[in-house]
Amino acid sequence: MKLTFIGAGNMGGSAAMGFAKKSSISPTEITVTARHEESLERFRACGMNATTDNVAAVKDADIVFYVVKPWLMEQVITETCATLDYERQMVVSMAPGVKSADLLKWFDRGDGAAKRYPDMAYVIPNTAVEIGESMTFVAPISTTQLQTQLLKSLFDQLGFAVVVEEKMMLAGTSLSSCGIAYAMRYISAASEGGKELGLSEKDIEKVVCQTVKGAAELIVNRGTNAEVEIDKVTTPGGLTLKGLSAMEKAGFTEAVIEGLKAVSGNRHRLVVKVGASVLTRADGTLDTTRVSSLVDQIVTLKKNGCEVILVTSGAVACGRSLIPENRKLDDMQQRQLYAAIGQVRLMDMYYRLFIEYGVNVGQMLTIKKNFASQQEYELQKGCIDVMLQSGVLPIINENDTVSVTELMYTDNDELSGLVAEMMGADTLILLDSIDGVQGDGNIISQINPGQSILSEMLEGGEGRMSSMCRTAEQVVEHGIRVLVANGRRENVLVSLIDTPDQIVHTEFLAKKD
Repeated sequence: MKLTFIGAGNMGGSAAMGFAKKSSISPTEITVTARHEESLERFRACGMNATTDNVAAVKDADIVFYVVKPWLMEQVITETCATLDYERQMVVSMAPGVKSADLLKWFDRGDGAAKRYPDMAYVIPNTAVEIGESMTFVAPISTTQLQTQLLKSLFDQLGFAVVVEEKMMLAGTSLSSCGIAYAMRYISAASEGGKELGLSEKDIEKVVCQTVKGAAELIVNRGTNAEVEIDKVTTPGGLTLKGLSAMEKAGFTEAVIEGLKAVSGNRHRLVVKVGASVLTRADGTLDTTRVSSLVDQIVTLKKNGCEVILVTSGAVACGRSLIPENRKLDDMQQRQLYAAIGQVRLMDMYYRLFIEYGVNVGQMLTIKKNFASQQEYELQKGCIDVMLQSGVLPIINENDTVSVTELMYTDNDELSGLVAEMMGADTLILLDSIDGVQGDGNIISQINPGQSILSEMLEGGEGRMSSMCRTAEQVVEHGIRVLVANGRRENVLVSLIDTPDQIVHTEFLAKKD
């Protein structure tokens, strides 16, 4: 059986090495690709085929593993899919977070093809796959039961594999693929603790590793569970119980669970757009009290398992409060000046407020054309992905200093919609100074995709309401629900997520596949 790994990074390289060293597959039947030749030498040294040519690498393989960064998957699939034999070859995605709907779209050869898609599955191991000790999750997308079992049997040679549904893959990734880092963080923390207790630094990490290994082997060999084994070494008033109590007081179990939930399917990705009318006072200057309140709410959402991307107005308002109007400047120049100096103050304010909670923020300024260029689109998507994966809160705004004329045609409603689509958000929240979409003098609570009321409301419509409705109408087509609410209402963000029935708003229902 011939295997090809597109991508020789930490995961792809570890999997290839594991099969070469620990499985029944000969190294000569394994091909690995990378962008640079110097990355391939260690694979050649083990007898594997190695190349920088992805297209050539997939030709003769029986199974092709795509193991590149999620934001590079479309590019690599587009490059190689025409070479694949969909009748013969199986495809496996090892890119966490990439949805099957996207894979099917990227591999689709159209209605006229004999077979529109290859047989596909997800496989998520962890880096211990290299030494044959991986915990691997396998989820079929379009593979047969026999093909799925084949993948399981292959990865059973490199540890232990379990078959799950696609919807459980993020949870599996958190528990196993990310989980190996969490286990190592305990080893690192315990090693530091041992040093503080005065133990010799020479062997302390080996001591901790052997302890963790022994604990795991006890559970596996005895067929019990962790709590049973804990009970065997704890006595009332004893040292072990004293230590466990101190760990729990410091939030040990809660911290572990929160870490798992942070990357699992339980996490809800939100794009929150805050309009200038929410952030400014009547005189057009920034309302710092309201900014502080919104920060408090976003932090609460993050603690409750939400992943938040903030699209914010306010730079011009910040600038207006710092420098008086210069009557010698035209409107465009004045706005550029306000935006340039205001952006500094706005981000400083966000930084100071969020860092009090231990939340780092990152800024991305963009313009509309960045969403039209494939390269720029991928670069900014990759930037936001990296921030989210690093626990950084992305704060996005249109670059007013260079796109002033474009503001006549676009606004932060449209920008937030583009961001929500790009990042595969679950929900887009549009906060403005209105309670929702009005119909016959009342706020409409729900609007269905394509509902005729939209076109009726927008016919000849201008201003904020039409802008938000146009954005919502576009975004729901991508399976993203849109909530429109008044950002001046107390605790509006938390209420929209936790108790939506208790706050006035409009929900644009997401279109289902």
